[in-house]
Amino acid sequence: MEGNNIKKIFDTHGAMRCVLFDTGNTGVVNAQDEKVLETGPLQKLTFADHGFLRVYNGREFFIDMKNGELYAQMPEILEIGGFQLTSIGGYICTRTKRLYEFRGIPEMVSIGKKRLFLNLPVDREPEESIREKMIIKGRYYSVCLLNGDDSGVYWRIAEFDDGTLVVMTDDGKYYHVTRNMRTGKAEKKHLGVVSNEADKAMMMLTVREIEAKVAEKRMKEAAEAKRKAERERKEHLMTLLDSEPFCDGRKWGLKNEGRIVVPPIYRSVKSPMGKYCAVEAYPGIWGVIAVDGKMEIEPKYEKVEIRTDGTVELTVFNGKTVIKKLKD
Repeated sequence: MEGNNIKKIFDTHGAMRCVLFDTGNTGVVNAQDEKVLETGPLQKLTFADHGFLRVYNGREFFIDMKNGELYAQMPEILEIGGFQLTSIGGYICTRTKRLYEFRGIPEMVSIGKKRLFLNLPVDREPEESIREKMIIKGRYYSVCLLNGDDSGVYWRIAEFDDGTLVVMTDDGKYYHVTRNMRTGKAEKKHLGVVSNEADKAMMMLTVREIEAKVAEKRMKEAAEAKRKAERERKEHLMTLLDSEPFCDGRKWGLKNEGRIVVPPIYRSVKSPMGKYCAVEAYPGIWGVIAVDGKMEIEPKYEKVEIRTDGTVELTVFNGKTVIKKLKD
C-alpha cells in the first residue's frame, strides 16, 4: 500500500510487529502488513506487557494499544471481575476506545450481577445536556462498563432483579442490556432516543414495562424452583421411610442404613409412621418432624399420635385434642 511500506521492524509479538514506515511514522501492523495503529514519528517502538507499547522519543512513554492513550509511565493494571482498568497517579482509567477516568481507588468500583457490567463512580455531575436526556434525576450518578463492549462507558439508568439493566449514551440513546447465555457478553437492545420531555415520558413507560416483565418472570422462576425443590424433597423422603431411631448418650435421632439423617438432639424419638415421626424435645413436650429432620409441628403438645391416614392427633395440656392434616 502506497505510503505504508515498512522500512524497519523494531519488535515482534506473535503476529504483530512494531515498525517504521517509509513515511517516517512508526506504528503496529498485523501478519498481513495491515496497519493496526499509527503512532507518529518516533525514535523507537516496542511491545510492553498487557497490550501496551513502549515508546522512545528522547524519553520513555507508554501507549495503550486498546485506545491509543499516552502515559508518562506504565500504569498499574487492575483486574476486577473480568474487566480490566488501569491506575496511575490516583486516577483509574478504562481501556475503552473512548477513555473514561475518575479520581479514586479500586474499592469504589463494583461488579454487577452475573458480571454483566462494572459500576464506576462519577466524581462530577453530568452536563446539563446529558441530565436533560436522563429519565431520572438523582443526587448520585454512575456509569458502567458493559462486558464485551470496549467502545466506552454508559450512564446506568435502571437495574432489574434479573441483573439486566437500562443504560444511556451521552447523546440520549437508551438500551436494554441483557446477557448472552452462550458467551456471557452483554447484548444491547435499542429502546429509542430521548431528546425532549415527551420522549422521556415514553421512555419511562418502556422502562416500567421491562421492570414489570422481569418481575413476572422472576415470580414464575421462583414458583418453579419451589415446585422443583418440593418434588426433590418428596423423592428424598421416600428413600428415608425405613429410618430407625437411635440413641447416642442420652439423646435420640434417626438413622437410615447406618447413616445419620437426623442428629441425636431429642429426648426421645418414636419409630416413623410413613414420612413422619413424633419427637420429644423437652420432658413431656412433643412435636412432629419429617424423616429428613424438618420440623413439621413445633413441640408444645402433651401427646402426639400420627395416624395411617396422614393426620396427627395432638393433645394439649388441658386434655383437649386437635387433629391436623400432615402434608402428603
